[in-house]
Amino acid sequence: MYQLSVAPDQVNLTLQQHILADGFDLTYDMEKSQGAYIYDSKYKRNLLDFFTCFASVPLGYNHPKMVNDEAFKHNLLLAAMANPSNSDVYTQQYAEFVKTFSRVGIPSYLPHAFFIAGGALAVENAIKVAMDWKVQKNFAKGHKEEKGFKVLHFERAFHGRSGYTLSLTNTLPDKTKWFAKFDWPRVSIPQVKFPLVDDNLRTAQETEELSIAQVKQAFADNKDEICAIIIEPIQSEGGDNHLREEFLIQLHKLADENEAFLIYDEVQTGVGLTGKFWCHEHFSEAARPDIVAFGKKMQICGIL
Repeated sequence: MYQLSVAPDQVNLTLQQHILADGFDLTYDMEKSQGAYIYDSKYKRNLLDFFTCFASVPLGYNHPKMVNDEAFKHNLLLAAMANPSNSDVYTQQYAEFVKTFSRVGIPSYLPHAFFIAGGALAVENAIKVAMDWKVQKNFAKGHKEEKGFKVLHFERAFHGRSGYTLSLTNTLPDKTKWFAKFDWPRVSIPQVKFPLVDDNLRTAQETEELSIAQVKQAFADNKDEICAIIIEPIQSEGGDNHLREEFLIQLHKLADENEAFLIYDEVQTGVGLTGKFWCHEHFSEAARPDIVAFGKKMQICGIL
């Protein structure tokens, strides 16, 4: 019978032989961790977990309704062992997931789903959808060559570290330096601080006006070239930067006026973290996105 052979205090030393093991000095015990506490088997301690694996743990550790449901665990094990190619081979388990997702998380205004492994790849596919749509729009308008590949994005954004997303992410230089990137338009992010009154409100309004002016200029400077505006409803890695509904409404209006998609990157803000399934559900219909990218707590990534 299979048994673990690496002791808890040897995990880092074992990993260091082959990978850059510069993570936390602990050994996460997947069996003993419970609820909001992660158990460290290296130092035999419980730690209150504010990390949640980069916001990827939706229900805490070992939720009783999951670990005590043998049928659920059996189906999860089948999927883990087979790792089916769900794009071409369909299963009852896959259909059950989509049915449940439709009930709890797919809004009526975004009925179509695409699934993939990885939050950055979810964002990439949102961009690909926007590019495909914009290029065809431009052909219909009379353009003879492919045009419409640029993505307008914001300072201090984090959208991933692969392919197209390298041109968007700009939190820490070390995450993108020395990699090829596209020169896509980047604009300032509004400064929203709480309580949102008096000087804080004035600062928010003034920085929103500046950002909107930059967005308008970017569209003017890149006529028919911008396929999408992408933004996190709350910038997460970029510094917990919140946005007002009034600003997002203006973005939606500008996207519509310039035939571009408004993409919300909800990889980190989605799946209940803000009190609603999607962060953007706190806002009115006028601030709704054309595409939402999701991942992390969904345990699968993709777009709606």
